[in-house]
Amino acid sequence: MMRFDWKQVLPALLLGCLLGFWTGAILGHRRAPRGPERMLDKFSRELRLEAGQRDSVKTVLETFRPRFDAQNERLLELRMDMNKEIAKLLDPEQQKRFQEMQARWEARHKRRQGAQ
Repeated sequence: MMRFDWKQVLPALLLGCLLGFWTGAILGHRRAPRGPERMLDKFSRELRLEAGQRDSVKTVLETFRPRFDAQNERLLELRMDMNKEIAKLLDPEQQKRFQEMQARWEARHKRRQGAQ
């Protein structure tokens, strides 16, 4: 029976794990584009759309896009109004932390918008 020298195997195993984690962290953040193109790709793949169907579905998605965008703007306004009401209920230290939370959310939102 073969015995492993763990003093040699363990560093190699750890190095492999670190390389795998590092590669996954870098490549994992490269997301597919969001929005209609992503939906179209998913529909095409999962529904096995033919070329004509793909073109028609793309047209439908493009037709509805402005309506979704308008709703997104309205949701942003609602969220801002809600945050103002919540801030009124907080003490000064909580308000500061709440503003920091909002800043983190905005940064994530902008990064996601940039990926589209």
